[in-house]
Amino acid sequence: MENLRLSRTTYQLIERAVEALERIGRELERYNDRHERTAEEATDETSPDDS
Repeated sequence: MENLRLSRTTYQLIERAVEALERIGRELERYNDRHERTAEEATDETSPDDS
């Protein structure tokens, strides 16, 4: 019975870790999107094509 509890606990721990990694992945995507937009805006502002 202890093995079953340990197995369930281990499963829950892995499940929480996977959920946390998914959240981290989504946050990294959002960060990268923001960073790309900021870099594009900075490039647009310094572009010599504006003259």
